[in-house]
Amino acid sequence: MNVKEVMSREVKTMRMVDRLDAAARILWEQDCGIVPVVDGNQAVVGVVTDRDLCMASYTQGRSLGEIAVTAVMARTVRTCKPDDALTVAMVSMQQHQLHRLPVVDARGVVVGMLSITDLVRLANARPAALDAAAVLKALATINASRRSAVSPSSPTSAVSAPNTATAPAKVAAPVEVVAAVPAASPVRPAVVAVAPPTQSMKANYNKSKPAAKSKGKKG
Repeated sequence: MNVKEVMSREVKTMRMVDRLDAAARILWEQDCGIVPVVDGNQAVVGVVTDRDLCMASYTQGRSLGEIAVTAVMARTVRTCKPDDALTVAMVSMQQHQLHRLPVVDARGVVVGMLSITDLVRLANARPAALDAAAVLKALATINASRRSAVSPSSPTSAVSAPNTATAPAKVAAPVEVVAAVPAASPVRPAVVAVAPPTQSMKANYNKSKPAAKSKGKKG
């Protein structure tokens, strides 16, 4: 199967002069996680994701309406063509750990979007069309941690470097230390032997008791 048979066709884009609040509006209204950025010829020049918006606002300490999309967007964009085989697009996603690929025509204009979710749904609905095991392997690779593989100074990073003048300081999470406590042994009640009272003890007790008052009849 080809990409054009599975891709989403209704893709909203944004301009290079827009700010991130415009991207947030598209993400919300279209219920998607990525927005392609296009130039004056409608050719894709970058992409921004929902994560890019969160990280940009946090690290720069500014609202989305104050941040230009060009300061945040990823400029190295992996794309595919409508006539590409799904397996080729899936390999590209797997190699570059991408959840989505913009689909562009010969001029670089966005004509669709292909996501790993589209491939999962296809493999589930039509196992003969796409190998489910291959999709599962691709999904696992895409979601693998890439923290150690991405350099903070990488030019393809979708988020600009933190503004140390305005970025809030990170507060280390409190560490809860739980000491190992050995299991408590069951406590048995102590058994105390009590000797029976002797005659002298009884006599002393009777002497210490107050004399009973006699009750007279009311006449």
